[in-house]
Formats: sequence, C-alpha cells, structure tokens
Amino acid sequence: MTEIIKTKNYSILLQNDIGHSIDEFIQEAEYSNVFLLMEENIMEYCWPILKQQSRELNKAEILLLEPGESQKSIEIAHQLWNTLSQYQADRSSLIVNFGGGMISDLGGFVASTYKRGIDFINIPTSLLAMVDASIGGKTAINLGKYKNQVGVFNPAKAVFISMEFLNTLNKRNLLNGYAEMLKHGLISHKEHWNKLLQLKELQPKDLIPNIAQSIEIKKAIAEEDPLEKSSRKSLNFGHTIGHLLESWSLKHDKEKERWLHGESIAAGLVMESYLSFKQGKLQKKDFKIIKNHIQKHFPKFPITPDLLSSFPEIIFQDKKKNGKKLNLTFVPAIGSFLINQNCTIEEIKKALIYYKENY
Repeated sequence: MTEIIKTKNYSILLQNDIGHSIDEFIQEAEYSNVFLLMEENIMEYCWPILKQQSRELNKAEILLLEPGESQKSIEIAHQLWNTLSQYQADRSSLIVNFGGGMISDLGGFVASTYKRGIDFINIPTSLLAMVDASIGGKTAINLGKYKNQVGVFNPAKAVFISMEFLNTLNKRNLLNGYAEMLKHGLISHKEHWNKLLQLKELQPKDLIPNIAQSIEIKKAIAEEDPLEKSSRKSLNFGHTIGHLLESWSLKHDKEKERWLHGESIAAGLVMESYLSFKQGKLQKKDFKIIKNHIQKHFPKFPITPDLLSSFPEIIFQDKKKNGKKLNLTFVPAIGSFLINQNCTIEEIKKALIYYKENY
C-alpha cells in the first residue's frame, strides 16, 4: 500500500515500509545533522521496526524522553535546545519526530524555535498522531497544567505514516485516535461519520481503510485556513470542554491515571453537541445519535464537585476565548459546523451537569 497526499507545503506518505522513502528524503536534503526524538516506550515497541527499514535513521543522534504528557513543557524544550546546541546543530539540521502527538507537538515546537527554525519531519506511531497531531502545522507545549498555551504554526517538511505501528497499540490508544476521526466526520463529512459508525471492531484492520479520509479532511481544512482565523476553528469542536477536562486530569490525576487526549475530547464532543442542541442549532435526534455512539465506546469522565466549582479558572485560559466570551464550534447537523458560537460559563456548567447525570 502506497498513498501520497499532497499539501501546498509538504507531502504525507502512507506506506507499509517507509524506511526507503525517509532515506531518500534525508539524502536529497543533505542535512548536516539528524536528530531522532522519541519516548522510551517508542524505543521499545516501534524503533525495532523502523530500525530495520531506514539506514539514515540508524546514523541519527537519538534524543530520548520519558513517556507522558508531562514532557510537553518549557523545561523539556529548554533541555532539548541545550542538547542541540551541545551537538552543534545548525540551521541545516533535521529533527525527526518519531512517536505520538506529544512528540510531534513538542519536537515541532523545538525545531521551529531553535536558531529561528530548523526542518522537522513527523513519523507518527499512534492513530491520534496519524490523523490529527502530525498534520496541519500546529506545534505547542503546555504552560504548567494548561494545554498548548505556547506554540507556533509551522508545518513539517514531510509526514511518513506506516500502518504497521498501529499493531503496537492497545484498544485504549486506538480509541484515543478514533475520537478525532469521529470529530472529522461530525464537522465535515457525514459519509465518513457513517462509515465509522458501521465498524464492528475497532481493530487496525478495520480502521486503516478510513485513516486516509480523516487525513484528507484535516489536511483540507488546515490548508484552507492555516492560521486558524476562520474555517480551521471547526477542528476545535469538542476541544474547549475536552481541553478543560484534559487539563483538570493533568493537574489532579497521577501520571498513569490521567485521561488521554481522545478520551477527554470524546466527552467534549458529547457536551458541545449538547450545547449545539440546547441553543437550537442541532436536532435532538442527531444529538442522541452522537451521544449514544460515543457512550458505546468511551468511558465516563468523572465530573466532581471540585471540577464544577473551579472549571471557570481553567476554561478562561482557553486560546479560543475572546475577552470574557467563549467562542465554541457547534454542529448544526452531522457533517457541518458553525464557528464563533458564543457560550456562557453557566451554559458550560449545565453541559457538565447534563453529562454527569446522563452519560
């Protein structure tokens, strides 16, 4: 299987054996240094696969991180900048982001800011990174416990996707990416949504035929509005409340108990669909379809009294707010979107309570 999805600035290659294509890319660019950024778990489960395929990456300097969202911080970015400097990395160097969404976010940010910008490529190993994080040029780190507060828009020079890495994922991590695929269907492509609903099993073999469609949806929206001034805001559907929940978990839960991005976004999709319905934008039957399908696959996020009383402080750190107003994306029907929809704190609270009592 080989499929190339072209964007204005780079190519996304879907191929089982990506090593030869990566080697060709690196050789043609004649980089002075190549740095391979990954987490320890990727070193254990995915690097043995890629190591057999790519000669050039076997020559790279490996930058190894502990696993987890806590690595996506200014402290780790600072360490990586220092390491690049110690290796005398120059403007002709390349960072290879090999891993999930955390790695592409962090590595893209480090590359985009080191010496005012060096090249980077993404090799996503998680479903979430394949269909979302590695595509579209968003790079970011967290600020304390708040998600993606510091970052730049800067696309990778190329994205290399091997479906073979999906076989290293457990069901929870497949669901993590499935949430973003559902979002793509909800905001832009009813047929894609319907195909995802018809999947009997969420195994790699079932998901693979739908991955290219999700990538196409994300690519088209990001390309039309690269700096998120208009239509790209549609990709934020489910993310205002989803990031609130993810930030809450990041702050209050132990590392191994923290909710994954996709799990938080799935809850956000339900609650922001509920708000779409309550504001008269979405029909009740469509809201029920959305809620019931997500409830079938995703666990319930615990809405605690502490969360209900203190969520405004977190949500007003959201990048999408405008002054004291919260700007959300709503769905008026499955397969379409409305951006810049005003929502009050009280409405958000009602959505949290609805979810707590009815999910």
